[in-house]
Amino acid sequence: PTPADALPAAEAAAPASFLILHNVGKRQNFGALLRSACAFGVSDVYVVGAKKLATFGNQGTASAAPQRHFETLDAARADLAARGARVCGIEIDDTAVPVNRHPFTGPTAFMLGNEGVGMTPQQRAACDFFVYIPQHSGATASLNVAIAGSIVLHHFAVWAALPEQPRQGEKFVLDRRRDALERYQHPTDFERSEIERKRAERAAKRKHTAEGDDEGDAALGSAGSGGELSGRE
Repeated sequence: PTPADALPAAEAAAPASFLILHNVGKRQNFGALLRSACAFGVSDVYVVGAKKLATFGNQGTASAAPQRHFETLDAARADLAARGARVCGIEIDDTAVPVNRHPFTGPTAFMLGNEGVGMTPQQRAACDFFVYIPQHSGATASLNVAIAGSIVLHHFAVWAALPEQPRQGEKFVLDRRRDALERYQHPTDFERSEIERKRAERAAKRKHTAEGDDEGDAALGSAGSGGELSGRE
């Protein structure tokens, strides 16, 4: 199931962009990146490892950014490859190309490193290419993660020729958002897959808890039997 199926025809025809959230440490950056993902037409947000996102600062856009959850980076990358997407690392790397050159060829998933230490070796290995944002002053060594991600996502939207959202007054017009009842009664393919994923996780958790209880009961039974035997001796 692909949430892109529900995109407007003009947007669905454009090369899709995706955002991979993995190894980002500060909760305010999660929220800011989700907000930018919505503003710049990101199709899906791939959340790796974390079950839930701390979305502080998203300004109500968290529900508008479809999220796909994966246990490992390899699993997320395999899913993206099946959708024809290349992974672009946003990092000041020796092989990185300035983002204003728009070195994109089609559907692209963007990944950022940690605020303090940058990308892990595993993250770097998962990337097909890298871009960086040229700076024009020596006053700072790098940009904030959320700001860097926002700039790159905007560049991709321009390259992909995504249609600009209409404006009204001093704001952009908001798409109508489906309320909780509508999502429950008429889920999209993506929402249905997320419901099934959460059900499977809860079932696995219950099974794990039950197995732990059984092991505990067995251990208690074994200890009790040993006590009875020693009493007979």
